[in-house]
Amino acid sequence: MTLPLLRSLSGRDFRLYFGGQFVSFVGTWVQQVALSWIAYRVTGSAAVLGLVAFASQAPTLLLGPAGGILADRVSRRGILVFTQVVEMGVALALAILAAQGLLNSHTLVAAALVLGVAIAFEMPARQALIADLVHEHGHLSNAIALNSVSFNVARLVGPALGALMLAGMGDLACFLANAASYIVEICTLLMLRPRHAREKQARGTLAQGLAYLRTSSAPRWLLLTVAFSSVALAPFVTLLPVFAKEVFNRDVDSLGMMMAAFGFGSLAAALTLANRAHVSGFSLKVVAGCLCAGAAAAVLSCNQHFLVALALMVVSGWSTVMIVTSSHILLQAVIPDHMRGQLMAFFGMAYGGALSVASLCAGALASMIGARPVFLASAVLYVAVGLALNRVQPRLRQAARPILIEKGLVPK
Repeated sequence: MTLPLLRSLSGRDFRLYFGGQFVSFVGTWVQQVALSWIAYRVTGSAAVLGLVAFASQAPTLLLGPAGGILADRVSRRGILVFTQVVEMGVALALAILAAQGLLNSHTLVAAALVLGVAIAFEMPARQALIADLVHEHGHLSNAIALNSVSFNVARLVGPALGALMLAGMGDLACFLANAASYIVEICTLLMLRPRHAREKQARGTLAQGLAYLRTSSAPRWLLLTVAFSSVALAPFVTLLPVFAKEVFNRDVDSLGMMMAAFGFGSLAAALTLANRAHVSGFSLKVVAGCLCAGAAAAVLSCNQHFLVALALMVVSGWSTVMIVTSSHILLQAVIPDHMRGQLMAFFGMAYGGALSVASLCAGALASMIGARPVFLASAVLYVAVGLALNRVQPRLRQAARPILIEKGLVPK
């Protein structure tokens, strides 16, 4: 008998996908903590941290629509295999550069840019593929939440492991570990039998996707909420090395602890969402996430104590998943199947694309005025987004409810 929390894992394909993706996520976070620390260690500049984050995520803004259209036209599994090979190549290149002592701001930004291009095509296919692997529609919200669980367990384990590897074995080990993790995911992807490989589906276009958003208020508001929340999230993504070194006078182990605390909060939220049988009340969770994240950012902007910062990172991680994953679940629930790839590309643009621009701005601002005022601005934006969504959500629920009832995702 399958536990309700794990009901989507009863299917072979999603179970394989879940396991391979988790290994890859751990490797990605090991590499991420290494890249963040190396970038700040080599340059001592918050602006460079912002530039690296921008380079890794900005291609989503430019190439996201193309990635979405491609995900609706060719094999989503094939796209993922190709992009994982490219990302593994980047990890191996970073390992070679680390071994030769050639890691600098230019090579780090170049590596981040190549990763960003690959991710711009990977993310729409990855998000849309979930619906192809879950053959019972009622399990889709659970699968999306478990996908978040996988990511956030990796966020919890990966930074701590990366910090230990970085301190004990050096840069090279982190990049090699990430390269090895891609091999596991590529093997599991090749074993999948996604539904769309056998079923011919209608194909959405960019114009149809934009027209759908113009006439559908619930998806439009979800995407706007994710976009503005991602702007507010940027300091948490970009400026943690600054806090660890300059505010708390600590080393790379503290950066790993802060990232792991964020991951712990994220995991708690993802497990909560995965245990829900219906999507009713998810819009309220998005509002609560915005308000809690704003409170955490405000306190962090004036906090002097490392243990308090860890507690605030837990709250921030919980809030981020409540915002992003709840929005993702609701969006996947209401959109039509033939435009899933395109609209998942818009979701990636709202999350990663907005985060990239905001990360660049956050790094530049922190270099000029310090990190604390940037976190205070983040708090104001979070609260504003939460209040705006709370004001319109009764109307949005009314518009989305017939679709959700038809799909059996809310009680009648």
